[in-house]
Amino acid sequence: MKVAIITNYWKDSQGGGIKTYLTNLVEGLMNEDGMQVSVLFEEGNDHESFHIRGNKFLFSIQTFFKLINIKPDVVHSHGPWYCLLPGAIYRKLFDSKLFHTFHTEPTEEERLNSIAKGFMQFLVNSADCVTFVSLRLKERIETIWDLRFRNTAITYAGVRINEISYDEINHFREKFGIDRDSIILLAQGMTAHPAKAQGLKLLIQALQQLREKYPNIKIKLIASREGYYVNDTMEFTCRIGMDDVVIFTGDLENPFVPLKICDIYTHISLAEGLPLSMLEAMIFGKPIIATNVGGIPEAIEDGKNGILIDPDVSQIVNAIDYLLINRELSDALGKRARICANSKFTVERCVKKVLDIYLRPYSINETYLHGS
Repeated sequence: MKVAIITNYWKDSQGGGIKTYLTNLVEGLMNEDGMQVSVLFEEGNDHESFHIRGNKFLFSIQTFFKLINIKPDVVHSHGPWYCLLPGAIYRKLFDSKLFHTFHTEPTEEERLNSIAKGFMQFLVNSADCVTFVSLRLKERIETIWDLRFRNTAITYAGVRINEISYDEINHFREKFGIDRDSIILLAQGMTAHPAKAQGLKLLIQALQQLREKYPNIKIKLIASREGYYVNDTMEFTCRIGMDDVVIFTGDLENPFVPLKICDIYTHISLAEGLPLSMLEAMIFGKPIIATNVGGIPEAIEDGKNGILIDPDVSQIVNAIDYLLINRELSDALGKRARICANSKFTVERCVKKVLDIYLRPYSINETYLHGS
């Protein structure tokens, strides 16, 4: 089976969890017998795949002609409309299947006007099946964009971790000046989207209050230095005098090193699909504090395998304080998070679900209703 993956974010881009989701998915698919996978991408760097340049319309046009050359049996687009458009045209003209996956929850400000809604409905009507990385994301897109789908499925992300050496850990601590007696909080992938960046600012404000409460405790927050909103977040951090607490690491050769050494993983966001970085923290068995938004409650059950809060500074302060005081509970939450992730959010499970969707028979004459 020849599969063409179309995406705006690919390797070495600022795509956060989307690029990791796709990297894991593509690697898993290519390990299956008889699978040939081509990736056509807008942002990133990969000499073994097809880098399509130009504005959104040029991207769609050039991608369509590239599909004609590839002749895939399956086209699987991800993300925005201009990734779906070339697949929709190809699906109309050639004998192939078309699937599209939504990753990001739209905000109220991103509601579609009647023309945009009609165009988007036309595009999703072209797909044999539309998938979402969380059930909550499906519900929000149906509500905010008022779209209807014939066949739908939930394709949770699959995560895997790399090996981490003691040398890597020691080098990381030395490079960023992290003492062994520091309390380390981690927030990954929080500067690629405005809703995430705003949540990160709330977390930094919460740490400002905790530093006043615990002046003798060294607290470090590690955040990535990737994403369109990183400069704004760094300026905010300096402005409120927290630049000695927050460490923006930049691109890391092994991003799992800070996950290994952190005491608490935090994911404070105002909107979400289902954050892959949080799922990776679950695999590591880390205690997690996350906002009760998007698809997060589909992975984190409050008080059982993590703590769910509202995006509010006082609630963030109280949750961190609670875990710092109750270390046995913190460890128990992390252990249960690992069990949950290993049973629900593995790469193998994700690949199997996607393959099942590819192979399922579909009728193009069905009435477009909510699928399952």
